[in-house]
Amino acid sequence: MDQATAPADQPASNDIYANPPDPDVLELEPIHPGIGDAAYVARRHELFALCRQYRLGSLGPPIVDYNAEEERIWREVSPKLDELHVRHASRIYLDAKRELGISEVAIPQLRHLSGHLTGRTGMHLVPAEGPIAYRIFYAYIADGGFPCTQFIRHGSKPEYTPEPDMIHDCLGHVPPLLNDDYAALLRMIGRAAVRARSGDHVLALKRLSWFSIEFGLIEEADEARVFGAGILSSMSEIPYSLSPGVERRPFVTDEVIETDYDWTKMQELLFVIPSFGFLRQEVERLVQRMGIDVS
Repeated sequence: MDQATAPADQPASNDIYANPPDPDVLELEPIHPGIGDAAYVARRHELFALCRQYRLGSLGPPIVDYNAEEERIWREVSPKLDELHVRHASRIYLDAKRELGISEVAIPQLRHLSGHLTGRTGMHLVPAEGPIAYRIFYAYIADGGFPCTQFIRHGSKPEYTPEPDMIHDCLGHVPPLLNDDYAALLRMIGRAAVRARSGDHVLALKRLSWFSIEFGLIEEADEARVFGAGILSSMSEIPYSLSPGVERRPFVTDEVIETDYDWTKMQELLFVIPSFGFLRQEVERLVQRMGIDVS
């Protein structure tokens, strides 16, 4: 099926992590680095069941008793990412990360982070057992919730994960949720995605989200800085995103929503916004043009 002609209830994309199924059992890909590790697979089944129970019961994120191996992976990856964040991340992101008290030595509890977010911007975190189907994911966002995983990637490749994990979500997506403009534009995108009746509109919103929420850059003090979660959670993507090998263009919404992406490789084209306020206004104008009521 052609991407641009996919019906609204089947969003146009072959990106399984943008539009995954909604299984009630854990399904690891055959290429997953932990697929042959019985202890890791058992732990993933345990966390899958726990987080799914809490999500479907609207109970908020559970308190997870992380084991020694999970804490070791966090302590290995988090300081390396933090060093890169200090050098390359947006000041808005860095300030939010410090305010939330996200530690380099202990895995934070999403329940505690969620309470802090709710008090500031009205956002809250939703436990996610794994990738969530597109419309379910954006239905949560439309209601002020952001789905976050609570499992950790496999220790054999701590720099890599084939799926969004706790490091990606907590160190990438969560801190910007403290910003009012960022939180407002997310809710707007969520409502537009859920209410869109055109496959073209769904595709446009997914591309806008990809080149901002996931792989966005922001201009601060006359230089490009990182704020997209897909970049912030990758030790290789952070320096690459600001290297001469990447084309960086000003964020022009009409151009962004016509630009396709390949989620399987390093991004060779990125867009730079001047501020979160600017991005919020651009999303407002876009959904108005689409005729979608997001009130």
